[in-house]
Amino acid sequence: MIKETATVVAVDGDTIVVEAAIKSTCNSCQSQSDCGTGVVSRALAPKTQQLALTSPMPVRIGQQVTVGIPEEGILTASAWLYLLPLVVFIVGFSVSSYAMPLLSLTHELWAVLPSSLLTLIAYRTIAARLSQLDKSKFQPVLLVGPSAP
Repeated sequence: MIKETATVVAVDGDTIVVEAAIKSTCNSCQSQSDCGTGVVSRALAPKTQQLALTSPMPVRIGQQVTVGIPEEGILTASAWLYLLPLVVFIVGFSVSSYAMPLLSLTHELWAVLPSSLLTLIAYRTIAARLSQLDKSKFQPVLLVGPSAP
């Protein structure tokens, strides 16, 4: 379970909205004042993220709570969305690089077109499939009750 401390910003019955600060490793880096990446990430990145979840216990606005997101769901979805399209691209490129010379297309860039198309189709199919799955393993949960603000 990935845990994060968040602040309750809205309460509507048993549904609450919590806000957590997005942490960046740039804040602990010794080169943060001279680094362009740190400047860009601080300027463009949102500073907080809000999540809506069901609270089994009463909470008040401003209270600190601990929220958890199951690791299994995140790892499974990441593997499906990142690794499988990469494998599809590599296999598609390998097959295309052997098939394209049969069509008198000998440059390697011709193999990129069908492999990219296959990768896009695989990504869209996987994304659609993941959106239809049970959302409970991706849903954040309230782990530790409120503490005083």
